[in-house]
Amino acid sequence: MRDDFLKVSNLVVRRGQRVIVKECNFEFTHGQFVAVIGENGAGKSTLLKALAGDLSYQGKIQFAGDELTQWSSLDLASRRAVMEQHAFAPPGLSVLELVAMGRYWCMEPEHQSVSTAYKWLEKLQLEHYTHNELNELSGGEQQRAHLARCMAQLDHEAFGTQVNGMLLLDEPTAALDIYYQHLCLQQAKQFAQQRNLVIAIMHDLNLASLYADQILLLHQGERCACGIPSDVLEAERLSDLYRQPMHVVQHPKLNVPMIFSEPQFSLNAGNSC
Repeated sequence: MRDDFLKVSNLVVRRGQRVIVKECNFEFTHGQFVAVIGENGAGKSTLLKALAGDLSYQGKIQFAGDELTQWSSLDLASRRAVMEQHAFAPPGLSVLELVAMGRYWCMEPEHQSVSTAYKWLEKLQLEHYTHNELNELSGGEQQRAHLARCMAQLDHEAFGTQVNGMLLLDEPTAALDIYYQHLCLQQAKQFAQQRNLVIAIMHDLNLASLYADQILLLHQGERCACGIPSDVLEAERLSDLYRQPMHVVQHPKLNVPMIFSEPQFSLNAGNSC
């Protein structure tokens, strides 16, 4: 029997007079890594903000058995963490302080917060920057620090309990090179495998194919497709949605689809003398 950790029914989200998310329905369970894909303006970030409890909505969002609006702020902080596309941090914070800040909800001794924060800094290979101010780091390093903060926030290991959490990530690899893209997504995938639900907005379709258990494809605020990568990432569908010729082949070593786009203009344009 399927355990729907997150169930969304007839979800409608408005920004002013505009309807951004239209009658969306889907269900995901803990243990899954879900990639949300779609063109710019498809409603991905708005959907994520609604799932985080940061936007009002119509319809139903049931999280861990209860309607999202019934959760208190403190209880929600213990079960749901959000990494925004342009994450904010107060000026002057050290990297360690930023990551430990994710532990505010549990009111534990400071040494325990620091220990958990350091654990995730090590996992994301930032342990040598613990006492640096956040603004001294590169954009990619700051992005990894915010990911560490979110994972530390949902880490219940110190209490000896296994509590299912939901990690929401808005373009978590946007500022990262190839090595750190894979490092961060591997950590997110392992986090999901520890009976958490990870939902990540992604623009790199090949990374989505490699790491996602399920892919949710949005188009103009509506659910266009949802399923395993091989079912969602079809050449004709992607070509129509992204308005670009797309080709899908199998990865040479892994049984997942890889996507290649085809330019619609001459690659030699502008090269003549």
